[in-house]
Parts: sequence; C-alpha cells; structure tokens
Amino acid sequence: MPLPISVVICCADAEATLPAALASVAWADEVVVVDSGSSDATGEIAREAADRYVVEAWRGYSAQKQFGVSLARNDWVLVLDGDEEVSAALAAELRGLDEAAVAGLDVLTMPRRNHVLGRAVRAWWPDTQTRLIHRGRAEWSNEVLHDARRPSAPGRLRALAGHLEHKRVGAEGVEARWADYFSGARLDARLLDTARQMHGRGRRVSWLGLWLRPWFAFWKFYLLKRGVLDGGFGLLVAQKAMVSTQLKYAALWAVQQEHARDAGSGA
Repeated sequence: MPLPISVVICCADAEATLPAALASVAWADEVVVVDSGSSDATGEIAREAADRYVVEAWRGYSAQKQFGVSLARNDWVLVLDGDEEVSAALAAELRGLDEAAVAGLDVLTMPRRNHVLGRAVRAWWPDTQTRLIHRGRAEWSNEVLHDARRPSAPGRLRALAGHLEHKRVGAEGVEARWADYFSGARLDARLLDTARQMHGRGRRVSWLGLWLRPWFAFWKFYLLKRGVLDGGFGLLVAQKAMVSTQLKYAALWAVQQEHARDAGSGA
C-alpha cells in the first residue's frame, strides 16, 4: 500500500508559481497551503486545488513550516515553498514508497535544482533538502535565514534520487528576474539577524577571515562547483556568492565589535 503523504506548501503572493507547485503534487494524499498574507490571487488558486487553505501570519522560516505540518493529517509530510515543484522523477519515487521503505527513518532528503534568470544553476547542485519528514520524530533546526530538519538519531535518514525544482517558473521580464536574485534588499534585511545568531552559536571572524572567506566562496562556486562551465552566467553566480559572503562576515564582525564595546563598558 502506498505511503500516505501530506504536502504542506508555505507561501505568500505566489500566484505566479503556486499553480505549478500544486500541479506537481496532485498525486499526494493531502495538500495543505499555508498563506502568510497574500494580496494577489494566491488564495483563490489554493482554495481551488488544495484540500485545505489556511491564512497564518508569518512566524519565521521554521515556525511557519512547523505550524503547517501540525495541520497535516498524515505522519509523513513533504514540506514545500510556493515557488518549488516536485519533479516527475521525484513524484514517481515518492509514490513508490510504502511503510516498509520508511521503517526506522525520520527524514528523507532530496536534491534541489535552483533557477536564476531562467537558467538552472550548475554550481548550486545538489543543494540537498530535508523535506520529507515523519512529523512525530524529525527534529527542527531554528535558523534565522533558512529552515531544516534532522533525524532523531544517526542512521534514521535516507537520500532520494529525484529532485525538487526551485523557481523554475514565476518571475517574468528582466526587472523581475534580476530583483529575484541580484537585488540586495532581502539579504540586507536579514544580515544582522543572521550575524547575531552566528555570534550566539560561538562563531567569530578575524581580519584574515574577512579577507579570505569571500575569495574562497568565489573559487568554490566558480571552479570547485564548476560554475566556470556556464560562462558569464556562472561568473555572475560566483560573484554574488563572494559578495554575500563578504556582507555576512562583515555583519558578524560588526556584532563582535558591539559585544566587545558592551563588555568593555561593563554593560
């Protein structure tokens, strides 16, 4: 008997991408859409295709998905964003699962193929995601910028071969596609929160790290991850990784200075 799987899709203002996401999981036992407050046609699209549609104010990356998972009726839940799709290969793999196949497991991982400016990003593959979980056993990681889940014990995790598609559809036109990846507004808004979380977990950066880390990020994505094979597109992806890394560690350095000043003043 096929494994009953609920799909939870968290989204907002996703009218351009949600139809493809919903179509890719039409095979699921249940589909739940959690909308954090859309002003477009997201609600109408979800009500027509999903089994359940809920509006819930944004709680944060992990907390929003945990809320969505709590609404599912099945123990095994596939967690998606509104701009992701399940590929045909992954859908076939998921439909082929049964209780015996997941016995003793908490989390099943899958690779994700990301798209920027309408092109798949070679350098980001495989971008492994922890998306199919047993909601009673998997543990959640509370991240500022992303969400992740982990098994309750080593060995209770298995990798699937089929992949997710990320941002394969959606933004149209140069302005929209440029802003979707190369605009720094969203990154800037989260930098200090990310840096404070890093500092709270004991991360520190020296002047040498400030100099070396951005360059390492560039060469990692350009050479080690073979971005060079994508010509100018691969160069842009590597350059963005370099800039993002520089800004992240600059923010961490600023947080370090703030704590040093507070310690020096006895605050």
